[in-house]
Amino acid sequence: MSLNCRESDTCLDQTTAAGQTFIDDPVLQQPSLVDKRPWLAYAFMELLQLQRVGRIEPGIGDFRVTDDTLKSAGRVLCSIRHRYLPNPSLSTLSGGGIQITWTNGKNAVEVSVLPDQSVALAHLVNDALTKAVELGPAHYDQMNQCLRDLVGL
Repeated sequence: MSLNCRESDTCLDQTTAAGQTFIDDPVLQQPSLVDKRPWLAYAFMELLQLQRVGRIEPGIGDFRVTDDTLKSAGRVLCSIRHRYLPNPSLSTLSGGGIQITWTNGKNAVEVSVLPDQSVALAHLVNDALTKAVELGPAHYDQMNQCLRDLVGL
C-alpha cells in the first residue's frame, strides 16, 4: 500500500499498487555532502567514536581526543575533494592526535592531525615510507594529490 493516495480515498484497504501513482521527486532527499562523498559519513561516525572511547593507558599514553583536534580532523576530511575513496581507518595517537589512513592494495596514505593543529601527510608503499610532509591549514593540495594517486584517478 502506498501513502501517496488522495485524502478523499476512504477505502484504503481496497487500494492496490497498480492503481497508485508514484512521485518521481521524493520529498526526503539525501544530504548532498554525504551523497557526493559516501566515505565521509563513515569517517565522521568513526571520529565521534574515537572521541567517546578516548582513554589513558598507564605506561603507554593519553589517547583522549580534544574537541579542537576533532574539529581539525573534520576540516581535513571536508577538504578532500575526491568522491570515490575507500573508507578510511581512524585511530587515536598518544598525546591526543588522530591518524586517518586510506589503504588501496600495497599503497597507503596516512594523515595525522595533532593536538597543536598541525597536520602531517605520509605516503607508504609496502609499509615503507616514500613521502612525508607537514601540511599548513590551507595547503591540502598535496593530500588531495596523494589520495588521487592512491585510487588511480
